[in-house]
Amino acid sequence: MAFLRFLLQPYAYGPLLLIGGFVAYGVVVQPEWLVDPAEQAATYVLEAIGAGVQLVLWVVVFAFLFLNRITRLIRRWRLVLASGMLAMAVQGTLAYFESDLPVIGVASLGGMLGGQIQGGEGFVGMLRVSGLWLVGLIVLAPRLARKGAAGTARGYRQAPAHRGVAWLARGAAIGAGVAVGGVVSVVRKGAEQSRARQSEGLARDLGSFLSRSTPHKADSGGFAPIDTGGSKPLDTGAPPPFLARRLEAPPTTPEEPQVYDEPDGMGGMDESATASAPRPRPRKPAAGAMTLPSESLLAAATAASAVTDEHNETASLIEKALGQHGVEVRVAEIRPGPSVTMFGLVPGWNRRPRSSRSVRVGESEVLIPPDLSGPPDDARNRVKVDSILAREKDLALALAAPSLRIEAPVPGESVVGVEVPNKSSTMVSIRSVMDSEEYRALASGDRLPVALGLATAGEPVAIDLLKMPHLLIAGATGSGKSVCINTIISSLIMHQQPSNLRLMLVDPKRVELTPYNGIPHLVTPVVVDPDRVVRLLRGAIQEMLRRYRLLEEAGVRNLQSYNRSSRAMEHLPYFVICIDELADLMMTASFEVEQAICRLAQLGRATGIHMVVATQRPSVDVVTGLIKANFPSRVSFAVASQVDSRTILDSVGAERLLGKGDMLFLSSDAPKPKRVQGVFISEEETEALADHWRRQPVGGLPEIDLEGLAYAAERADAVRQEAEVELDESDSLYDKAVQLAVSGGQMSISLLQRRLRIGYPRAARLMDQLVDDGIVGGVGEPGKPRDVIYRPE
Repeated sequence: MAFLRFLLQPYAYGPLLLIGGFVAYGVVVQPEWLVDPAEQAATYVLEAIGAGVQLVLWVVVFAFLFLNRITRLIRRWRLVLASGMLAMAVQGTLAYFESDLPVIGVASLGGMLGGQIQGGEGFVGMLRVSGLWLVGLIVLAPRLARKGAAGTARGYRQAPAHRGVAWLARGAAIGAGVAVGGVVSVVRKGAEQSRARQSEGLARDLGSFLSRSTPHKADSGGFAPIDTGGSKPLDTGAPPPFLARRLEAPPTTPEEPQVYDEPDGMGGMDESATASAPRPRPRKPAAGAMTLPSESLLAAATAASAVTDEHNETASLIEKALGQHGVEVRVAEIRPGPSVTMFGLVPGWNRRPRSSRSVRVGESEVLIPPDLSGPPDDARNRVKVDSILAREKDLALALAAPSLRIEAPVPGESVVGVEVPNKSSTMVSIRSVMDSEEYRALASGDRLPVALGLATAGEPVAIDLLKMPHLLIAGATGSGKSVCINTIISSLIMHQQPSNLRLMLVDPKRVELTPYNGIPHLVTPVVVDPDRVVRLLRGAIQEMLRRYRLLEEAGVRNLQSYNRSSRAMEHLPYFVICIDELADLMMTASFEVEQAICRLAQLGRATGIHMVVATQRPSVDVVTGLIKANFPSRVSFAVASQVDSRTILDSVGAERLLGKGDMLFLSSDAPKPKRVQGVFISEEETEALADHWRRQPVGGLPEIDLEGLAYAAERADAVRQEAEVELDESDSLYDKAVQLAVSGGQMSISLLQRRLRIGYPRAARLMDQLVDDGIVGGVGEPGKPRDVIYRPE
C-alpha cells in the first residue's frame, strides 16, 4: 500500500516515465548488452523454479508482512505456515510433469527446486510430497481434519478385513473432502474479512460525519462517579474494561470460540478481573446472523454493600428517637442498598406508666420498681403504624437526614420500612444487573430484557418490556431520565439481533440518542426534527394495521405465535419506539401526537410494537389522562412537587427522591411503587456498543418504511375525502334544494335548514353548489336571502 501511495504522488511521475522509456527502448531496439543478460536470467529462473511462481509469491508476501505487519503475521501463524507448506507441495507436484517452456524448451514444471522438494522420483518422493499436502491441510483446517480422521477411524472399525479396498476409497474421499473444505474455508474467511473491512470503513465515515455535525455527549443524569455495590464481588484492582480492551487481546481457545472486535484492537478483559463473576458463554451466531456484543464491553460490577457499624448505630438511633416520643419499636432487619438503606421496624407495645410498690420484709418495707420487660398485663395492644408515620419529621431531625421515606407496611412482610439515605451513594453499573440470575433468565428466552437497577435491599431489578408493555418515564432535569433511556436501549441491543428488533429513536435535544446513529437496528436515523415525528408515528400506525392483517390471515393472536406459525408470510421483528422528550412534541402538535401515541399504546402490544416515552414535565397537559391510562408501567425520578408525583404515579413520594438515578418504579402488576437505584452506563460503554454494531455487515434486514406507509395513508385519506365530496354532490338533497330554489324567488341557508331538516354545514355546502351552478346569485347583503337567477321556461 505504501508503494502504491508513492506511485500516486506527483513527484513519482518523472521516475516512472524514465523507467517506461527504458523498457520501451529494450523491447523495440533489443540491444545485445540488454538481451543477453535478460536471457541468462530467464534461463536461470526457469531452470530453478519452472512454472511454479507460487513459492516466490509466498516469500514476497511473507517478507512484506514481516517488515510491515509483524503482529498480523504472528496472529495468523497457522495460515502462514499452512500456505507455505502447500506452496512447497504444489512445487513438488509440478516436478512430476514436463512441458515446453520459453527460452529453455522442454523442462520440468517444478524446476530444480521441485526436484529437491521431492528428494527422489520413487516412493520416497511421493511420500514426501503427500506428507506436505496432508500436513498443510491439517494445519489450515484442523477441525475438518479432526472430523476426517474420526470418520476414517470409524470406517476402518466398521469395514471387514476383506473389504480393504472400500476402506481405502473411503479414506481417500475423506481426505479430498478435507482438502476442499480447507480451501473453501480460506476463501470464505477472506471474503468475510473483506466485507467486514468495507463495512467498517463506511461506518467510520458515517460516525465521523455525525460526530462533526451533532456532538453527542450523553447526559450523566447527575450520577456520582463512585464505585458501587453490585451483586457479585470482583477484583477492583483490574483496569476498567474499556481500558483493558485496548491493553491486551482476549484469550481464545479452539473449543470455545469467542467473537471479539479485531479491527481496532479491542479485546476482552483480564481473566483476573472476571474470575469471581462467571459469565455465560457467548452465543454462537446463527447462519446469516450478526455477532452479539460481548459483556466485556461493559464496566465490571463491584462488591455488594454490607451491614457496617454505621448501620447498627443508625438502627440504635432510630429506636432511641422514636422511644423518646413514646413510640416503642425494634429494628428487626437492615438492608443496605446503593443509595438508601432500609431499616425494618417491628412495632412494640403501648405501655402504661406503673408506680412502684412496696413489700414488707420483716419490720421494714422494701420499694420494688415496676417491671418493664415484656408486654405487661395491662398493655395488650401494639403501637399503631399511624403513630410511626406521624413521627417522620422527628425521625428525620434525629438522623440529620435530608429526607426519609416510610413504607408501611413493606409488601409481603410484617415490618414498617424506613428508607434512610446513605452518606455516600454508590454507582450501579449495568453489569451488576446483567450478571444476576433474574436477568439471565429473561435474556435466555424470546423476551426483551431491560436492566433497570438495584432495589433498596441490593437485589437486582430486571424487567421484561413485553409484559410492560409500554413504559412512561418522568423526572426533573438531571435526575437520570436520559441515562435510563440509554440503559434501556443498550439492554435491548445487547441481546437482540437487528432481524429480531427494530428501533425508532426520537431525540428533540439532538445529543442524547444520536450516538446510536448507524446501528442496524434503526429503521431511520435518530429523529431530531419534531415536525417529522407526527408523520413517522402515522407510519407506525399503518405498520401496526398491516401486522394485524397478517395476524388475521394466519389465524393467530400475537406476534410470537405468528413467527412460529407455518402460515407466516414473513418474519415480524419487535418494534420499539423511544421518545426522549414528550413535552417538546406536545408543544409542536399536541393533538396529533397524543392521538398517535394513544392508538399505538392501545393496540400495539399484540403486533410487537412497544413504546418508551420520557418527559421532564409531568403536568396534566403533557401526561394527559389518555396517555397515562395506556401506560400502566411508569418510572418516576425526582420531581419538583407532590402534584407532579401524583400525576405520574397517582401517589406522593417522588418529590422526596434523592436524584442521581434514584427512582420509583410502578409496575403494571404491583400495587405500590418500588424504590430502585437506576443503573449507569457511561459514554465509553455506549460508544463501544454502537461501534460493535456499526462494524457488522448489514444485509437482508426487514425494511419498515414508515414515511412510505404514512404517505400511502395520506393518499388514501385524500381519495376518500374526494369520494365523500362527490357523494354529497350526487345526493338527493341537492335536487330538492334546486326545486326549493326554483319554486321561490329567494333562497337562504336558514331556509334550507328548515325545509330539508339538515344542519348548517350541509346547508352551507348546498348553497355553495347552487351558487356554482348559477341557480342562486352571489354574495348579497348580510342577513338577507339571495335572489334566484335561474328559472326554467
